Amino acid sequence: MPPDQLDADGWVRFLRPGQTAPRTLTIPPAPLRPTQIRCTWQGRGQLDTGGIARTIQVTPSELLLQLNPVGGEEERGWIELSQTDPADPLREIDCRETERPSKERFHPEFIDFLKGFKVLRFLDWQRTNDNFAARWDARSTPASSSQVTSAGASVEDMVDLSNLIGADPWFLMPYRADAAYIRAFARLVHERVDPSATVYVELGNEVWNDQFEAARQARDEGLAAGLGGGDPTRAQAIRYAQKLCPAMAIWREVFANRPGKLIRVAASHNANPESARVILGHAKTADCVDALATAPYIWIDLEGQRVTDPKWVFDRMPATIDDVFSFAHRNRAIAAEFGKRFIAYEGGQHLVTRDVEFARRVQRDSLMGATYRAYLERWRREMGDDLVLYASTAPIGEYGAWGLREYAGQPTSNAPKLEAVRAFIKAHP
Repeated sequence: MPPDQLDADGWVRFLRPGQTAPRTLTIPPAPLRPTQIRCTWQGRGQLDTGGIARTIQVTPSELLLQLNPVGGEEERGWIELSQTDPADPLREIDCRETERPSKERFHPEFIDFLKGFKVLRFLDWQRTNDNFAARWDARSTPASSSQVTSAGASVEDMVDLSNLIGADPWFLMPYRADAAYIRAFARLVHERVDPSATVYVELGNEVWNDQFEAARQARDEGLAAGLGGGDPTRAQAIRYAQKLCPAMAIWREVFANRPGKLIRVAASHNANPESARVILGHAKTADCVDALATAPYIWIDLEGQRVTDPKWVFDRMPATIDDVFSFAHRNRAIAAEFGKRFIAYEGGQHLVTRDVEFARRVQRDSLMGATYRAYLERWRREMGDDLVLYASTAPIGEYGAWGLREYAGQPTSNAPKLEAVRAFIKAHP
């Protein structure tokens, strides 16, 4: 909705003629079954339903609906604000399964799924790749109407989830954030996080990867400032290093009373170790961080291969993993030169093809589980430090198959990547 139609928390203040305001509902975790949802609210107006959501009963302050999922890939259910009183707008909408308590913030299935993981990196929760102009007064809070706007999820929710799981949180400071935003963020984390937790923090996401706006911005800023002798990659890396230190200095100051519980991360391209050397070697960058991180993804180019047998992919996995670890070892050696830990901010398989049916066959093959077991064991044996797998839950599509599972509630036995990870965690708690 246009900003002038929203209140400070993002609720619709009024509708113009012909307007409605839909909101997608999150489908409850599998197994798929008809599920009753109760929506409550404050104010006066009318909510309708659509997609797989069907209205059962409605009163002036409550809507009872039923979701009837059948597992379709594009399956959606939604509520839709069709009327609202500008003098007392319909707001504070809360929709949840009828048996779930009103104060429950996170679904128990989600909590159970996350148990066992030691680090939660909030890349997508923070919408980091959007490279938005972060303003603390415009951030999301737990009272916001949505946690998936350009401002991302609230800091409170991310910290509370980490505390609930007993995991260490990993935050990403927006590349365009000013010092006031970074300081306020760090202070809120410091006040709210379990003091026994270790907090990871980095600047932006993949500021070396020109697919992302922040990386292109850093490259252009570096070239404009005459950095790197006119070489775009070096200019980008140096500009990133220039911005990294002031951000990390703020976090160091805020966490001055527990410096051992803060890991300041410099991130670089796994396949370009020289970039890590440029970053850590620039000025006093090495003094500003505690760890070097890369993303040692298992990558095979599937486009244009015209293959239909997953065996073609898995036959190439051993050599691919060898290449990945060859680069990782070089990055680890550079980190050691500067006295820093070497960790992975992302990892796992990186297989992308527009042939979605082939992608499903590859991702669901038992050999994918065997690949993850070999990959994780090798990382433990040869690197011996943190590896953050990307990502938790996501469907298989033409832009990748990033999730350890495809949907919430998927049986582990049907998710070979997740099954391998669970077995690894059990063997190495």
